Amino acid sequence: MNELLGQVRLGPGWEAFSDPQLYWQYSLILVAATLSGAALAFHPIYRGRPATMESIELRKTLIIYSTVGALIAIICTVNPSMAFVIFGIGGLMRFRTQLGASKSTGYAIMGTLVGLCWGLGLEMVAVVATIYFWLVIYFLERSSVIELTVGGVPIAEMGAATAAYKAAIHKTGCTVSAHSKNFKKVQMTFVVRVPRQTKIDAIVDEVNKLPEGLRGTPDWPE
Repeated sequence: MNELLGQVRLGPGWEAFSDPQLYWQYSLILVAATLSGAALAFHPIYRGRPATMESIELRKTLIIYSTVGALIAIICTVNPSMAFVIFGIGGLMRFRTQLGASKSTGYAIMGTLVGLCWGLGLEMVAVVATIYFWLVIYFLERSSVIELTVGGVPIAEMGAATAAYKAAIHKTGCTVSAHSKNFKKVQMTFVVRVPRQTKIDAIVDEVNKLPEGLRGTPDWPE
């Protein structure tokens, strides 16, 4: 049994923890990959353009997959044949698992890769990646993004209603990343960043205090 386990374990094993240089090596690889993903996500060409839910989620996805790619490279350095395994796992998760957005698939692949590291004898990489991914998820998900659509406001009152909604939303500690008015559909749309400690009910209560002529009919996300 011990001989079999010795054949399966391809990485340096627990001995790697005694080499401080490896801590820095793996950490710098993950940090560099994340910074590269952030550089792409916040490309200057996007400055001045209104933020949307799609653009905000795309930024997170670029950062996540850049970091995931770095960990894949580390694993494949130990065993190049794992590239086919990871490719198959990624395809299975993306097209055969109901995970929603691409960002969710990235998180699922993160967990899978950490498990592969443990199985391949890359305990050092597994520990560093787990801590690093935990921090990445914390900072990326410290606030959620919702899209609030408000209809039924008279066209003549849309300007005042927009200002009133923005003020009410800001009172709850949330921020409006972007807003738009559609005069053809007679509705307003707000892209709102909601901190983790703030509940949607707080925004609902604040909006319900607005004058009836400016309140319209909000379509609250579930």
